[in-house]
Amino acid sequence: MKSLQVKVTVLATVITALLIGLAGTLMLTAQRRQIADQTADSSRVHYMCSSQNCVRLREQTTAPTPGVLVRYASVEVRPELSMWPFTKLGETPYQVIGDGPRLDEELTLNIVYQAQRQLNSATLVLFGVLSSIAALVSVTVLGAANRVLRPVEAMRAEVAEINEHNLTRRVPVPSSDNEIARLGKTLNETLDRMHSAVEDTRRFVADASHELRSPLAALRAELEIALSHPHLADWTTVVKAALEDAERLQELTTDLLLLARLDADALDNQDTVDLTAVVRREVSRRAMVTLEADDHVVVPGRRAQLSRLLGNLLDNAERHAGTEVVVRLRGGPSATIEVIDDGPGIPEADRERVFDRFTRLDEARTRAAGGAGLGLAIARRIATRHHGTLEAADAEGFRGIRFVATIPTGVSLPRKAAAQQRAGDEVWQFLNGSIVSTHFHIPEPRPALEQQLEWELIFGEHQPVPR
Repeated sequence: MKSLQVKVTVLATVITALLIGLAGTLMLTAQRRQIADQTADSSRVHYMCSSQNCVRLREQTTAPTPGVLVRYASVEVRPELSMWPFTKLGETPYQVIGDGPRLDEELTLNIVYQAQRQLNSATLVLFGVLSSIAALVSVTVLGAANRVLRPVEAMRAEVAEINEHNLTRRVPVPSSDNEIARLGKTLNETLDRMHSAVEDTRRFVADASHELRSPLAALRAELEIALSHPHLADWTTVVKAALEDAERLQELTTDLLLLARLDADALDNQDTVDLTAVVRREVSRRAMVTLEADDHVVVPGRRAQLSRLLGNLLDNAERHAGTEVVVRLRGGPSATIEVIDDGPGIPEADRERVFDRFTRLDEARTRAAGGAGLGLAIARRIATRHHGTLEAADAEGFRGIRFVATIPTGVSLPRKAAAQQRAGDEVWQFLNGSIVSTHFHIPEPRPALEQQLEWELIFGEHQPVPR
């Protein structure tokens, strides 16, 4: 495949050749007309004629009067010149125009010969000049394209050497401020994001492996000890401890699957969600939470995910609150959800780090306090998927922490099905025991289980079929 600089050079050469060819044709046409006119002028002969004979008129000479009645006549040679530079000189057609006596044949052929030779010479000279111009343009364009594309080739060669083992390498960026330099900067920024994503993935896999290993090791140890001394084992206690480890594994794997889905999928098929109803329903399930909410706050998104966002924030607040948790919901261009607790709070230096996966602060977040360090990461990812934000700030009037989530409310018209609650959201809420069924074929809700698989959040529309 030809390189780009060759393609550019060929294109520039072809365009130049066409333009100079057109200009050369016009110049040759004008030159041919000029030579033909000059030939006709130089070959023109004037006569003064009577009824008996004609006398040639010459400059600065006196012509005798041939008779009483005279007339003036002239004759000229007008060649039909060819612009083809290799035309045979003796084969050029011509016309003798005028009413005077005809010129000598040999003289006429010589006049036509000289005119055609002059045009052939002019054609060859013009062709040489125009060819030189085209060649100069080609060489200039080739050199300029090579100089311009040299940094691009350097970038390509550098990118070709980058793999999963040397993601720290970056492409060279030219010092000039042009499109090539901006391309290099964009490539480096993309490589930075890729490097960060790969490092996050590696760290995530390592942390997930560590988190999964701990309950698995504890479960195995409990079972091995019980099996080694079956007559001494309290099997009720052993099974209860194994169930707790299994529930912990279930919770962790559910959160990992949810994070994977949130990272991989875009937020499609949005509904119009009554955020006020979602907040009130979630708060009604908790004992120590006070609610301050505006009415009819509507946002676009997925009801189940927004409920999970608030649920994670409330779980975190209840885990660390002293006596009170306050939830505030405000409408406007963006819906604002505030979850405030009166717990120990979070140091300002750690308020961004708490949203990282598997992050636990030394005193406030430990395994003993519950949680795998994924709740706030999931909450922020859900807020981001809804084009919103989730931040930690000072708690006004409290000594704890205030989490502020914002979700934009300005959206286009919802789909036809958006007027009703999504079936998947209803199932999810029913499994959590937060709504009363309005369909005759769904039984009344049962108390919520402590550990649940949230199929709608994890699998979306591709939920597993129960057996």
